[in-house]
Amino acid sequence: MSTGHRSFVPRKACTRCSTQKRRCDKAVPQCGNCSRLHQECKYELPDGSLLSPSPSSPPRSEFLFSLSQANTPTHLRDTVIARLDKLTPDNIFSTYARAIDPWFPVVSISGLRTRSPTTWEEAPFDVVLLCLSINLFATNPPTSSDTDVDASDFKSLYLYTKSVLASTEALGVNSVLVVQSRLLVTLFEIGHGFYPAAYISIGTTVRAAEALEAYPDTIASTSLLADDQMRQEELGSTWRGIQALDRYVAVESGPYPTITGARTQFFHGLLKPTACMSQRHEENRTNPASTLARFSESSYLLDNVYTALHSPTYEEGFNIEEITLTVQTLSNLQTILIEETGDKLPLYNVGLSLCNIALLLAFENGSKMAPTASSIENVNYVATQALVSTLSAVASAVEPFTNGTQSVDFELLPPFIIFLVYKAAAIVTERLLMGSDSTEDELKRLRALRKFLRVVGERWLGCKRYLDFLNEDTTPRILKAIEQG
Repeated sequence: MSTGHRSFVPRKACTRCSTQKRRCDKAVPQCGNCSRLHQECKYELPDGSLLSPSPSSPPRSEFLFSLSQANTPTHLRDTVIARLDKLTPDNIFSTYARAIDPWFPVVSISGLRTRSPTTWEEAPFDVVLLCLSINLFATNPPTSSDTDVDASDFKSLYLYTKSVLASTEALGVNSVLVVQSRLLVTLFEIGHGFYPAAYISIGTTVRAAEALEAYPDTIASTSLLADDQMRQEELGSTWRGIQALDRYVAVESGPYPTITGARTQFFHGLLKPTACMSQRHEENRTNPASTLARFSESSYLLDNVYTALHSPTYEEGFNIEEITLTVQTLSNLQTILIEETGDKLPLYNVGLSLCNIALLLAFENGSKMAPTASSIENVNYVATQALVSTLSAVASAVEPFTNGTQSVDFELLPPFIIFLVYKAAAIVTERLLMGSDSTEDELKRLRALRKFLRVVGERWLGCKRYLDFLNEDTTPRILKAIEQG
């Protein structure tokens, strides 16, 4: 497009839409219909000449510009479909089933499969938005060998998706699928270490979910959730996912309380039928409901430890007893999860990752307690021994992926594992700085943990953020010892 026409705003439909009597979103340089069908788009100028996009127009800025022109849900839907390009709804649903559902099943696969549209023209807006969020989450970040264009495309897709969510909110569109879209974008931000974006996004997601009850007449399409029972089940699984992410983000960000913690009564009524695994003895432990329930259980115990550490009572003895009981429950749940994992690698189990994070937090705190009384002195010793054992277990779990014995299946690897590995590495680093009695063992663990973060950094950019934190807290002497190993 020539420089003289950059500020051109079409007052009429493009020539193609006008000829075919189709609704035109009048986006520049291409309307949504022409972009989706890969057709040349021309607008009639006031002087009677025709304006068409220049081949040199930057494609990503086109999408952002067309987004700014979308002033109705239909227009917004068309611009998103154009952004998804050659992908089909089935392509994206298959991606979700393969790479997200095994460990974060907040979206009903059966609902998607049985009721999903075969073409974009049949897809309602909230389905299109969910597909955009799934596509974003499944997009790998650029590697060091990629060009600046690849890096720009990755960032552009993220910014575009965030802009669409903002436009969705401004247009008054909300539904269960829209909330799920927000949840997946928050998960994307967590994995890539986009803070404070993730911290802000989880709060927005909580409010969007609450708005489904507070504003039931919100403009929304619910084609995939036509049945009230299905909608309630989908809403329940979505809330469990929100709760778990809120607890994780609070622990990662610290020391502020969770947002969902103040909504205990609301959650109890909503999640009671499905959240408690003790009521589901005969259920297949590998199905999505069980996976999400285990995720919810482990995040609940993680939140208990986090709350006890950051909001203790004035009675130190009571605090110790409370954390001790939670640790015992964590250990029991950990044993159950290991049994249920079977032949699968524990590294891919979300519940185990959250259990180990909670145990590290509890044992680290106990190992630092000043032994001013006999009972506390015993706690200090027991916690220190348990901490070393847990650190060793985490390092042993990642070692096969750092020495070439195992390759990481990035599609099945939840992003929560990277905070666990970072936390373990940070504690080992601190122990080395304090002059640990077993320096060689600690160095071996630290090498494995740091190398794992470098390996997984190919999928989750949050690893680089954690490595930077570790480097800031590591002396040149220790760094040299790590490199010599």
